[in-house]
Amino acid sequence: MTVWYPQIDTSKCSGCGECVIACPNHALAVVSARAVMVIPQQCSYCGVCEVICPTSAIELPFLICFASSDNNKDQVS
Repeated sequence: MTVWYPQIDTSKCSGCGECVIACPNHALAVVSARAVMVIPQQCSYCGVCEVICPTSAIELPFLICFASSDNNKDQVS
């Protein structure tokens, strides 16, 4: 199982804390004037932090899995 977490570009982060306030799971904090993922296990990958960030410092990487044809609907390729 692959686990994905938001990626924070500290060179873009202004340390405003908007992501920390918006995070419904309290997974983020501002440390040394920069946003950091302090409790990654609590991140639900909801995307709120990415949307709310005024400097676009947060991105949510993703993995796309394409399902095979209906003949093999139980398999993912």
